[in-house]
Amino acid sequence: MKLLIVDDEMLTRTGLISSISWENLGIDEVYEASDGIEGLKMAEKHKPEIILSDVRMPRMNGIDMLYKVRENAPDTVFIFMSGYSDKEYLKAAIKLRAVNYVEKPLDLVEIEQAVRTAAERHLQIVESRQSKDMRLNIFASKLALALTHPWHSIKESAEQLASDFCQKYGTTEIFHAAATVIVQAPEMMELPIDYIQTMEKQLHDMIRPLHLHIISTAKKTNLFVFHIFRRMDFTPQLLLSIESYLKDIFTPVKNFHFAIGTPVSGLHRIYDSYSSAVIALQSTYFFSPGTCLTPERLQEVTGKEPEEQIPASFAAALEQGNKDQTEELCRKMYESCHENPSLLQRTVQSLYYQLFTIISDQRRSRQIMSDELRMTPESILEHTEGFFFYQDLHQSLIDTLDQFWRDLNSAEPENSSVYLIKSYIQRHYGNPMLSTKEISEYASLSASYACTIFKNETGQTLNQYLTEYRLKKAQELLDDPRNTVSSVSTMVGYNDSNYFSKAFKKYTGISPSVYRERRIK
Repeated sequence: MKLLIVDDEMLTRTGLISSISWENLGIDEVYEASDGIEGLKMAEKHKPEIILSDVRMPRMNGIDMLYKVRENAPDTVFIFMSGYSDKEYLKAAIKLRAVNYVEKPLDLVEIEQAVRTAAERHLQIVESRQSKDMRLNIFASKLALALTHPWHSIKESAEQLASDFCQKYGTTEIFHAAATVIVQAPEMMELPIDYIQTMEKQLHDMIRPLHLHIISTAKKTNLFVFHIFRRMDFTPQLLLSIESYLKDIFTPVKNFHFAIGTPVSGLHRIYDSYSSAVIALQSTYFFSPGTCLTPERLQEVTGKEPEEQIPASFAAALEQGNKDQTEELCRKMYESCHENPSLLQRTVQSLYYQLFTIISDQRRSRQIMSDELRMTPESILEHTEGFFFYQDLHQSLIDTLDQFWRDLNSAEPENSSVYLIKSYIQRHYGNPMLSTKEISEYASLSASYACTIFKNETGQTLNQYLTEYRLKKAQELLDDPRNTVSSVSTMVGYNDSNYFSKAFKKYTGISPSVYRERRIK
């Protein structure tokens, strides 16, 4: 603990500091000040748990200093040193919860006992406040979640929760003006819980000077709801400040969107603000990361539908080997979709599914192998729906198209039978029952001839290629911390995880668990 001695007599201060064994009283640091004004500055700087102060001092007396200190440090415990004539001062001190006072001339034993009592009192205050804060946080979280439902369905419970929550403020008038903010951040749930709590505390600290209050809750796995409110109306500048603070807080997360609902008045209207934020959030898919949307801003944005003939034109350009034309069509797609809230996410994903499929079909017809997509309708669909932002989906298309042109320019003609064998393995490597017989039948070959031609053309046996392909895929899957070693083993076609681990170690030199740990780090 830290203790501050405030007295205008230097001999009193130095005598106390040198005469008492503060370590035995649990005091680690002792500071001193010559009057109330200096004491206030020292208290703001060092934040002592206990202040031992004279009552009468020049410039600012001890009682006035207590008032000022308690504004920012309500848990600080005071001990006053006073003479017989200071009784009126002491009455005021007792009303302000000063734990004790010692009379002058000072008795060191009495001082030590007063400090012990003050230390105990401080711990009691802190424990009581923490317990109260915990209860209020529970009320706040429950209220925040309740307000994401229509008022008529939660009226009684919400009013009771608001009453419990407002014990801290003494009135429900703090809900005079309110607005809901919804943050969508898929990475948040992968962060440690203490990191999320730290971010929430930072947000609370930022908005406090604006006389704002906040309650929050999480919905689903990547939505965070903040109801922000205060006793005065919201202004456009205030909303911009809230937006700026949220961007600062969530910048470390990188991939996030958020929407601010229309400001409303009264607890019973907060669901309206929440609903408008939900509607605005549905359009964030087409905007860059970190974008804040409001219903008003969305009304100002206009856009046009992508041209219906783009997939057909794209397929024709790809068939003709017209690289410039395919790039121009991709540019038109981006211009139509980027920051266009009038589009539906599913509609655009379906359009991109067609384009990915066209590239996949061209690879198959030209016998160009690729590991980018597994070239099945299911895998392409999963790929197009797996992006949180439209621009990431579009960039994936650009990358896939670029890779197609590179592979087309560098590809050497491959034996058609070998191509069929590789493409079948690429689509079915996760099947633990996949056999040489099944693969050869797909290529319309006998098992022995399939093995012979594959070895002659590639230098590998068919089983070697299958094993190597599975283990390469296992490496990719282990890069994702959500996948366990056991689940990866199953996904790449191994029923026995121990056998998988042995095969993986033989291929890479390390076990799957060590590999994943290194990659994640």
